[in-house]
Amino acid sequence: MKNRYVQNLVTALFFGLVITLGPNAHAGKITPSKVFQVTEDVLAQLNRMLDASLTKPNFTKARLEIPARMPRHVLQQGLNVRSKIQILKRVNGIKSSEITTPPVKEVTPGDVLKVSEAILAELVEFDKAFGLTPFKKQAKLIDGKTPTDVYINLLRAETMITQLGIPGTVPNEVYNTAVSVSKEIEFLRIAKGKIKPIDPPSSSIGKTPGDAYTLAFYALKGLQGLSKKKEYNVPKGITLPEKLKKGITPVDVQQLLIYCLAELSSMKVSAGLKDKLILPPPAAGQTPSTVFDQLGLVNTQIQSLVW
Repeated sequence: MKNRYVQNLVTALFFGLVITLGPNAHAGKITPSKVFQVTEDVLAQLNRMLDASLTKPNFTKARLEIPARMPRHVLQQGLNVRSKIQILKRVNGIKSSEITTPPVKEVTPGDVLKVSEAILAELVEFDKAFGLTPFKKQAKLIDGKTPTDVYINLLRAETMITQLGIPGTVPNEVYNTAVSVSKEIEFLRIAKGKIKPIDPPSSSIGKTPGDAYTLAFYALKGLQGLSKKKEYNVPKGITLPEKLKKGITPVDVQQLLIYCLAELSSMKVSAGLKDKLILPPPAAGQTPSTVFDQLGLVNTQIQSLVW
């Protein structure tokens, strides 16, 4: 009788704990190490695809020295990688997938895991086109990995996808990301009651990726200052990367804007907004000058929130 009483008590406590923790109790088990494991399989699949194309990965031009990153940054880079995959799909006659943006909330490793698994699933779709045997996951779980480690793997993945025969990052893509940044800031402006549109700057000519990079850096620095306001607080603050001085390409501008999107996603959470990130339709005919002009608008928008 006593043993049955103890057994019933343990059972009741167990189910009580399950009810208290709810269906997301397992979410705490998702760590950056688990996400890193998935990205290792991503790189393994990309290596198979490159081997089939008689190509070896080359990271000599990839900038893998980055500041410490948070899950919010990794998520945005994951979306960037997915956009590259859609270009690769079109080149290989595979139907592209719609990229849906995540809900507005503080990003967790679990959110990044979903994007990483989507990347792997999409890359496995290339097995037939590349004449590969069905992919099998083989990556081992390595403890102690960080969001920064995951981000670096996704930078490698982006580089490898480009080496599979698609154009590198071009002004059209950077312009689109700058537009997304502008729309994110506009959500904050409207919430602040600033509904009067800001006039875009006069059109410029002859600008270089370096010029656009400078304005993108100023934008990120402006967000860093804005984040010191309580209503735009960003967990653990905004860390600026080391500013590049030479050899700047559209990829470098794109990376700064990805950082901006990550910080803005967190600012929207602090401001209590629910407006999801907008990904514009593919742009065409853009140049470093039009990117520069769009970033001029972005900086003016940021300043309107500071004043």
